[in-house]
Parts: sequence; structure tokens; C-alpha cells
Amino acid sequence: MSKRAIERWKRLNATGAGDGVIEVPSIDSGIATGFGTARYAIGAQGQPRLLIPVGGSANPRGLASTPKLLVTTSNFKVAGKGTWFLDVMCQDRALDLVFAELAEEILRRIQEGHVPLKAVTASIDDFRELLKEKSRGEIPDCKIQGLVGELETLRRLATCNPAAVKTWTGPYELRHDFRRDVHALEVKTSGRSDATRVSIHGIDQLAAPAGGTLHLVHIRVELVANGPLSVSRLFDSLLKLGADKESLKKGLEALECSDPHAEEWNRLSYTLEGLSVYSVTDGFPRIVASSFNAGFLPQGISTLDYQVDLSHAKTFELSITDCEIAFKRIAG
Repeated sequence: MSKRAIERWKRLNATGAGDGVIEVPSIDSGIATGFGTARYAIGAQGQPRLLIPVGGSANPRGLASTPKLLVTTSNFKVAGKGTWFLDVMCQDRALDLVFAELAEEILRRIQEGHVPLKAVTASIDDFRELLKEKSRGEIPDCKIQGLVGELETLRRLATCNPAAVKTWTGPYELRHDFRRDVHALEVKTSGRSDATRVSIHGIDQLAAPAGGTLHLVHIRVELVANGPLSVSRLFDSLLKLGADKESLKKGLEALECSDPHAEEWNRLSYTLEGLSVYSVTDGFPRIVASSFNAGFLPQGISTLDYQVDLSHAKTFELSITDCEIAFKRIAG
């Protein structure tokens, strides 16, 4: 359910306006409290917000605000009449997903018949630990490394065409990391200069788009202090190349990186040790649907993860000239 809340807030931020029922950008949740319906809303800086109508000027006693969560009451006109709302807002964008789960839990309790104030109180109590400040190590190293690899690939595409940011599809859980028309790139990032093995997830990841092409980009980085490859430095480089800031931030937010300059996303930095590009065609070491007689995974097997050793794919590795052609095809 939290995805529904995230989509509502994304829509409000994209348009800057809701359905016009109250003075702030908001959308009806469809969950009634007995005093009206709760509303998804956003704050002045786009913060996720939940407004729950209550009778009278309810006092959110026992719900002390924190640097992460603001809990207060607000009065808005609904159909020309002043209405009091419990106003719950996330003040730390790194906690957007947690707040979405909190909002849906509040709405679930209200739908089950709980009094709004008690629904909010009980839900916040349940989520109190999750709403604490994230620890420095909470974002896995592999997630930072993977994002750096995708941003470095995007930087190279943007040198061909700044509009290439539109081809970055990886953040949206699509099959490949970059795609233009029927041409795609899949990016794998390894943390050692001599790495040859990459992990593949599912039977579709190394399958080319129908009638198109697929190339595998293998980026090898090594961890160093104050290295040239970090989330913030690559983000800034892309902006200097003319990449659209909003499209770039939208992709980062989809990966739960609401601030590319945040310390937790930049606690690791790297140097580039190598970049290879492979043409994924017939004969490339991979498992795809056609690897099975029935054209799909055997009955009883729901997922398939495996590793490809790229030392067995040397004949598919592109020359520098062919790499440039493949990147320009994606960049447009």
C-alpha cells in the first residue's frame, strides 16, 4: 500500500496542485474519519504529509514533534467551512518510504473504526524506532557502488547528448538500466579492478528488447578516500553537461536517494579502474527464456539468479570505436 502513498505525493510534487478542495496541494485518500476524508498532502518544500480531519480543535497531546516528524493541527476550509485536521508531516526526505508506511497504517486503523487521534498515536508508537535518524551505515555499500556505476554510465551518455538522462530506466524497476527505442544497456559495477564475475537477476535481464540490441557495461571501481567517483560529484558533473535536473532527481528519488549530496550517500567514493562493453547476442554466456524447452522457468521455480564470468565472453567485447557507437545509439 505504501506505493500508493508515494505515487500520490509524487503526483502532487509534479503538478504543484491537488484537487483544489483545501488551500494546500492535496488529494483525497477516500478514507473517512466521521469528520471528512483524510488527505495526502505536501508541505511547502514538497514534504510528504497526511491530513486527518477531526472534530473540534483536537490537541495532539502526547505526540511531540521531532526533527524527523512534525505533528500538529491545522485548520482549512472545506466547502467554505473551517475544518480541523491532525497534520502529520515527514521532515526528513530520507524517511519518505517509512513515512509512507506510517501513513498507510494510520489510514488502515481509521478504516477499521479507530478514533483518528488514537490511530495516529498508536501508529507513531509502532513506527517510532523506524522514524529515528538513519545510521551512517544503513545504506548498503553495494547500493552506493551500484548507483555510482549507473551515474558514471549516464555521464558518458550525457557527453554524447545531455538528453540521455531520459533513457535512464533502471530506477523504475524496468528490465534494463538504459533504453532508447529497441536498444538497451545493462550496467554491472564491481568493486575490484580484476573482477570478472557479475550477478544476473532473472531470465530477462540479459535478453535484448524484441528486434533490438543489448549491451552489457561492466564498470570496475576501487574504493578510495575522496575519490573522483561519488554520487554527489557525478550528479554535479551531469548538471554541468546540461542534463535535466528534474529528470535526474526523479531517478535518484526512485532509488531512495532524495538528496545526492547527503552524507550517507557519499560516505564512499571510488576511482575508475576499467570499463568494458559487451554485445549480448547469441553465444554470450547467459540464461534466457529460450534456454528452456518450454520458453520459461521450470514449474516450481519462481526466480533465478546466477553469475556470468566475463572472462568467457572476450569475443563479445567491443572495441573503443564500437563502444562509442553503442553509447551514441542509446544517447540519441
